[in-house]
Amino acid sequence: MVSSFDVGEDKIRIGLIQYSDAPHTEFFLNTYHRKEYILEKIQKLHYKGGGTETGQSLQFMLENHFKKTAGSRREEGVPQIAVLITDGQAQDNIQEPAKEIKDAGITLYAIGIKGASLVELREIASDPDDKHVYEVEDFTDLQDISHNMLEVLCTTVEEVNQIAHVSQATLADIVFLVDTSTSIGQENFQKVKNFLYTLVSSLNVSSDQIRVGLAQYSDETFTVFLLNQYSLKSDILEQIQNLPYRSGGSYTGTALDFVRTTYFTESAGSRVLENVPQVVILVTDGESNDEVKMPANKLKARGISVYVIGINVQDTTKLQEIANKPLNKFLFSIDSYDVLQDLPRSLLQTMCFAIESQIKGK
Repeated sequence: MVSSFDVGEDKIRIGLIQYSDAPHTEFFLNTYHRKEYILEKIQKLHYKGGGTETGQSLQFMLENHFKKTAGSRREEGVPQIAVLITDGQAQDNIQEPAKEIKDAGITLYAIGIKGASLVELREIASDPDDKHVYEVEDFTDLQDISHNMLEVLCTTVEEVNQIAHVSQATLADIVFLVDTSTSIGQENFQKVKNFLYTLVSSLNVSSDQIRVGLAQYSDETFTVFLLNQYSLKSDILEQIQNLPYRSGGSYTGTALDFVRTTYFTESAGSRVLENVPQVVILVTDGESNDEVKMPANKLKARGISVYVIGINVQDTTKLQEIANKPLNKFLFSIDSYDVLQDLPRSLLQTMCFAIESQIKGK
């Protein structure tokens, strides 16, 4: 597989861990930048006997390999991918470390050989299973799945790179408004955070290009950070990771008024007077406890574009009142939080093309 990769410091980086009773780092993502060195290291790998401590090894990988000092470019929006190969059942807990890896925005593939447990492979791998879980009868069959694996891996990378290309030249002030009411729950809120992380990772953030603000609401609306608070993407991503879950009602109308008066002002970092496109992205899972039409209209009257992501909302009437027209470009209604992971690409393409058209029309 590695022979087929375009390896380089600014291209594909490779890391490798072996594990049995304990994990062992063979090399980090920034150890080798030339393919021949990696292939030579692979050829010289020594077999290690022992148990199958898969959970411990997954945790080790997350804590030691997917970090900046080890060569991870996660903060630059580079796709993060892990491929696990195992031939036996885990002798420790895999559920928590696998969840932590996926919650960190890392795509996890699982390859099981003969004695591996399909249930465990599905627990470990990212969704959907048909793209991320592979089973083979024998080690000799690994070669047969390598081509299919390469196609899937390359598709994953290309999709993220398309997002980065679309958003590269865009100029905008974007405020995320996130519903954190009781109906969402802690687990689904983590999926919202993952979505925000992926989306912001793909934006060209700086004080001169894309500025980002974030507010969350339930019964009240909370300022997380204003448009001029952070100019470094890494600082924004850290804030998203540390975002606390707050329960309560869902007062969307009040929250829309709040972002209009608190965020879209010159003192808060809005560049509306410079004709920079102004954008709100609302993420909500339910009907509002208050009136939304007037607050939404006030935003639109000031030239602020409102995108709405509705998750498992049965009646989208209020969401339609909030979003800009046409609805097929500004309203994204999805069935579950699991679908959020597939949304950044289509949302960014739609939003960036709209923003670029707005800039050209000024």
